[in-house]
Amino acid sequence: MKNKMLLLGAVILVLTLTGCKGTAPKNAEEDIKKPVRAIEVKETASTKELHYIGTVKPETVKKLSFKASGKIAAIKAEQGQKVKKGETIALLDTKDLSFAVEAARAAKAGAEAQYSKALNGATAEDIDLASANVVKAQKAYEFARDSLEKARKVYEGGGMSKQDLDKAELELSIREQEYIGAKTMLQQAEKGAREEDKQALKSQLDQADTDLRYKQSALADADLKADMDGYVMEVLSEQGELIAAGYPVVILGSADSIVSFGLTQEDAAEVKLGDRITIESKGTLYDGKIKNISKIMDMETQTYNAEAVLENADLPAGSVVKVSVPAGEYNAVMIPLNSVLRGDYDYVYLSDNGIAQKKEIKIGKVQGDMVEVTGLNKGEMLILEGIKSISHGDKIEIIR
Repeated sequence: MKNKMLLLGAVILVLTLTGCKGTAPKNAEEDIKKPVRAIEVKETASTKELHYIGTVKPETVKKLSFKASGKIAAIKAEQGQKVKKGETIALLDTKDLSFAVEAARAAKAGAEAQYSKALNGATAEDIDLASANVVKAQKAYEFARDSLEKARKVYEGGGMSKQDLDKAELELSIREQEYIGAKTMLQQAEKGAREEDKQALKSQLDQADTDLRYKQSALADADLKADMDGYVMEVLSEQGELIAAGYPVVILGSADSIVSFGLTQEDAAEVKLGDRITIESKGTLYDGKIKNISKIMDMETQTYNAEAVLENADLPAGSVVKVSVPAGEYNAVMIPLNSVLRGDYDYVYLSDNGIAQKKEIKIGKVQGDMVEVTGLNKGEMLILEGIKSISHGDKIEIIR
């Protein structure tokens, strides 16, 4: 009986072991395809942009000065102050300038009188006076001549010294010259001034007029005014200082601003005058337009200086800004930003014949919820949804 029980146990054990060695059931997970949503990668036209760092400068810089020398009576502006066109910047002491204007006015009046007399000829009164002078000089000459003849007879008779005779001869010579001069003056009065004399007097009048205008302008300029809207960049002189004509008192910058930045040799070939640009300062965007590109390279920076006019912007000079310059269009791959995953590098998942494929990409500029990338090809299937639950090599099923 005991042996039968042992035999039965052995049979049960063999059967149990035999059952355990049967074929294991197939893993169902190996046939599960993970559902994902995907889109086809496409190329779109995109604008190429060049990016630079620029500096804001006034579009126009002027050095303001007085036209005359003098003492500065007052400085009415200070560095950094905004000014309007016509606003007083500085004042010059006008006492000496006023005297100079009056002297110039008198000199012009004298020159006008002389030129008018030469141009219009002598008056009847002038001619009568000249004629009377001739008669008077003639009588004096004839009297001196007769006196000399008498003196010679007296001298020959021993009744006069040689010294007295010499005096009589000198008197005749003087009266003769006066007579000749009087006749010449009468002839000039009757004939008028010579043409070359008229031209000389006209030149003197023109010079006197120019001198008067200059001094009047200098007097008016004693009130030095801003000739444009802008701001004072620097004050170079001070109250009470003696200053020479033309020496700058202040440096004025225009209210209109420009942005200056350097273009590389390669980029300079793509940027043109009139191109629209975007300027960013402290998160605010401004519009601008290229107005100048230097044709000479700055050897220190190895760039070509470009200037753009700022539009509707009031940025202080010296501000450092970001400059974006459109430089044509090209085909780019743009994908949703949320399809990009990050690890040691940026990557996405593609669907390749039902298999998830991990692919490294390079990220470019971001536009809203889209990002430009390189590393993907047109026509590939980009997985958008389900990317957090898949791994490289997983079987996937694209659902609509």
